[in-house]
Amino acid sequence: MPVPPRLAVVAFGAPARLAIAALVLALARGAYADGIGVIAVGERGDREALATALVEAIGARGRVVGDAVGEARAQLAAGAVPAATLARFRRVREMIDDGWRAYLRVQIDHAQSRLAAARSEAEPLVALPGGAELYADAALRLGAVLQYRRVADAPAVLALAIALDPDRPITLAEFSPDVVEAVDAVRAAPAAFQRVHVASAPAGAMISIDGKELGRAPLDAQVTRGQHLVVARAPLHRPAVQALVIGEPASVELALERDDDAARLAAGAEPGLAGAAAQDLIDAAIRFADLDEVVVAAVTDRRGGAALIAQRCAGAPARCTPVVEIGFGDRAALAAAAREAWQAVQRGAPGAAPAVLAESKQRPPPTGCRLCRNPLVWTGVGAVVIGTVIAIVIANQSRPPPVLDVDGSVFGR
Repeated sequence: MPVPPRLAVVAFGAPARLAIAALVLALARGAYADGIGVIAVGERGDREALATALVEAIGARGRVVGDAVGEARAQLAAGAVPAATLARFRRVREMIDDGWRAYLRVQIDHAQSRLAAARSEAEPLVALPGGAELYADAALRLGAVLQYRRVADAPAVLALAIALDPDRPITLAEFSPDVVEAVDAVRAAPAAFQRVHVASAPAGAMISIDGKELGRAPLDAQVTRGQHLVVARAPLHRPAVQALVIGEPASVELALERDDDAARLAAGAEPGLAGAAAQDLIDAAIRFADLDEVVVAAVTDRRGGAALIAQRCAGAPARCTPVVEIGFGDRAALAAAAREAWQAVQRGAPGAAPAVLAESKQRPPPTGCRLCRNPLVWTGVGAVVIGTVIAIVIANQSRPPPVLDVDGSVFGR
């Protein structure tokens, strides 16, 4: 007879589950962004100089990221996931804990239902860091419940849990003797292998079965009879996960969805990027680089001379301040222009669509400098509102320009 589940002791802390604990702890503290990023566009030299100038202008305001897109790209490659996905990890963890508590109280029907649901919820997370261990924990505890009920599928469920997290200790400190004995029996059972053919769309995805990387699809693999998880990964696509029950030769094709965030970040910030593409890039940079806001800026030629155009964007989806345009006489004045731009965008209220990336591709009119002839332009610094753009002109670096607050409402359009 199986040992009553109420005699089992719950004791967490196995090293294989550290990734799960870290995710849950992060959620318990509350995920939050904590910095300001810069997205600079233009020719390589201009872009790097502009990013440096803006980082210096922002100054000691906590975390400042000079390349928000590059940081987001690196974090995504390292396994960063949106907060909504982390919330799914927490939900599965809570379901597992609830099911196991029911098992310990000998509420077997509820325990089986909750643990089965937790395993299903964990399946799409298997391809993410910590996901395989989370699924294995749900499967192991479900297997314990099924073993208690003497369900025929119990050994197959336990075998999959062991395959996904082979280093996890399963001892009497955590489980009742009948569960430990069942796991030992599964490990000692002779393996019966079967062929499975795995394809992917698009072709060439990297395939792993039960956490073991096998190669690129299409491929044939020999796997043990029973339950398995197949994962397909490809650059710029979301991983695909599929559960299989192998009892005879089988064939499966996994369809991978394009990862728009990864594709957009890989393409980067380019002059002329407009509309939904610019919005997606800024949103992805804020989300994956873990930022409160970004300053989007470009050095370009406007109104007959060099100009810095900038917006400050925040929120989800990101909304931006009006575009600030800073004209400057030569490249040596870029630092002063960056300081003026940062001061100006701080005063603006985010509410507009991203526009700097699109406007950075504009070229100057063929003749003259209309801004230079404007009566509002002063010798040292000038400002003029052109539509929704606040424009400031810095003549040179020889003397600091006076502070000038511009209220667009006082100017006619």
